[in-house]
Amino acid sequence: MPNLLRGETEITLGSDTYTCRLTLDALMKIEAATGIGIIKMATLMGEGDISLSHIVTILHLALRGGGNDVNQKDTTNLIESSGIVSATAAVAELLTSTLTDSSEDTEKKPEE
Repeated sequence: MPNLLRGETEITLGSDTYTCRLTLDALMKIEAATGIGIIKMATLMGEGDISLSHIVTILHLALRGGGNDVNQKDTTNLIESSGIVSATAAVAELLTSTLTDSSEDTEKKPEE
């Protein structure tokens, strides 16, 4: 089970479930590898304008951040076996959960 307080997210690819986490270090590596800021990356993702190499990079670093012992080739194989659409949806979920303030969900809002 993912630890939401640590920013972990659970994704399902194929028949397997993985704990993922995009750490600050991972986010900086994504930005360096892609040449795109993480906010812009999320925007491009929402517009459907993201490359497969970006999907592989983000997913690989998220899997590693979640404690999975995978290399880049393992990640590519995982995407091939689970499908590009599933992997893309998982990356969208990861970016959304990473960039969303989860404290908003847990705090009770005052009644008006």
